[in-house]
Amino acid sequence: MTIIYLDNAATTRTSAAALDAMREVYAGDAFANPASQHAAGDAALRVLESSRRRIAERLHARPSEVEFTSCGSEANNQALLTGAAYGAREDRRHIVASAIEHPSVLRMLELLASPDGPYGGNFEVTLVKPDANGLVSVADVKAAMRPDTCLVSLMYANNEVGAVQPVRDVCRMARKRGALFHTDAVQATGHLPIDFTRDGFDLLTLSAHKFHGPRGMGALVCSHRVVPASLVLGGAQERGHRAGTSNVAGAAGMAAALDEACDRLEANTSQVEALRTRFVRQLASIEGVHVLGPTEPSLRLPGIVAITLDGIDHQRSLVLLDELGVCLSAGSACAAGALEESHVLAAMGISPEVGRTYLRVSLDAEENDEAAVDRAAEAIASVAARLRKQGETLTAQPHVSANPPSGTPMGGDAR
Repeated sequence: MTIIYLDNAATTRTSAAALDAMREVYAGDAFANPASQHAAGDAALRVLESSRRRIAERLHARPSEVEFTSCGSEANNQALLTGAAYGAREDRRHIVASAIEHPSVLRMLELLASPDGPYGGNFEVTLVKPDANGLVSVADVKAAMRPDTCLVSLMYANNEVGAVQPVRDVCRMARKRGALFHTDAVQATGHLPIDFTRDGFDLLTLSAHKFHGPRGMGALVCSHRVVPASLVLGGAQERGHRAGTSNVAGAAGMAAALDEACDRLEANTSQVEALRTRFVRQLASIEGVHVLGPTEPSLRLPGIVAITLDGIDHQRSLVLLDELGVCLSAGSACAAGALEESHVLAAMGISPEVGRTYLRVSLDAEENDEAAVDRAAEAIASVAARLRKQGETLTAQPHVSANPPSGTPMGGDAR
């Protein structure tokens, strides 16, 4: 049975270009430790710095602003610590973030808010809720800010419903008020055009495996205006800001994948948008299907289609879809296999009962074609009909519950 892989927001297949770049490092003269003071080390260092320059060019940043990490989660952690360090120095101990951020942001915010957190802890955190489509309002972020706000963190595009956030406008507003601005661009990089310098970002995070690069490779782009906090201590790698032997092969693979993604961005977007349109049109004929998130293409990632199936528990539907060879998800892959209530859907005002029917389909131009989306739509219709016929449905509930006010302090109803 041929597998239909529709979980590209969780991870993408490593591209041939990335694999070739990594093989060249492992099999060639650049295999050595780039910190070593000999010819082999110099060869590795040249590849590492060449990869850094290529990534910086694609993001319109300076090479010195790109610092390699092991993943997007580490980069997010480091970005928030950088904001907190700035706040501690300037006696500004308030942080604003959206309630739909990735867990690597939310968990670090919880740590910073705790009495024994980094830089003295006890940071006050305000989480701004999105609207029913998953979009955060610039006005709501502005209302949440205070004179002592040191950092605003807003993801570039959401990983569960695909909503593209107003990061440029929020960044300008935050910097005018003396706060640093961080955007988690893990889902956006390689899928949307990014200009780090033009947009004035202070901190931006990305992860290679979201755009056909290798897993275990990420980056924090930190403006030359900002001193990044160190998360991993030890050696002087990454200009003294991130210790550990540099992953030269990973950096080479990441650069190759990003080059390819950016070169093909316009064509890939057009292809994925066409696949999405075809898929959504077929979903419309299935009883009880609702598509979540923005409908306007400029306000969403082209590849993410978030749906709910009236009364159909996603734990059952995922198992049956997998048996039919269709691989998709019920949200973020970062819950380590656990199907927990989505904090994103909850923040959007979707009831827990409806949240239990949520499925995420994420399309990719390299991985999927019309036959794949046709088969996926048929499988979803088949599974829904089978479970309803067997009486395996949840009690009907309102599709959207009342959305609590925005600007919820950390520890309140935001989670």
